[in-house]
Amino acid sequence: MSMEIYVLSDARLSSLADWQTAIDADGFALELSAERPLSDIGGFLPIRLSCVQSGFECDHWDVNDIFATYSDKDFGRRWRYALAFRWGADLRACIGAYMAAAAYAAATQGVVFDCEQGKILSSQQAADVARDMDRQMPEIEVAIRRAVEQFKT
Repeated sequence: MSMEIYVLSDARLSSLADWQTAIDADGFALELSAERPLSDIGGFLPIRLSCVQSGFECDHWDVNDIFATYSDKDFGRRWRYALAFRWGADLRACIGAYMAAAAYAAATQGVVFDCEQGKILSSQQAADVARDMDRQMPEIEVAIRRAVEQFKT
């Protein structure tokens, strides 16, 4: 099962360097791969989170598809652009996607739409979610290792 969030905004960043600057300004230990220009982003985007390789799917998305799919949701207004983030069971990908989305939303004065929770988050709220997950990651990893060990026995 994959998870997804979207950044909804009326502006787009012009480069990965601008996006990385926004990530750095939030104090996240996240590095985006600069293998291709931001305008060509589509599919898997490699990242480094706290010096560990990971990644998530990232695509420019038709905002009208989101409004149609979630027609019961009040988005507060009509946004012009959407940037989609998707990931699977990789906890670092989840945290990295939230960090990247929060920074992109902050830099474009946009919002983050969490599809699973059905919530629209400010960039600050999304950054807080990312920080909370990042703080809890060591505990979650220990719990996962214990569960795997118990499953093996």
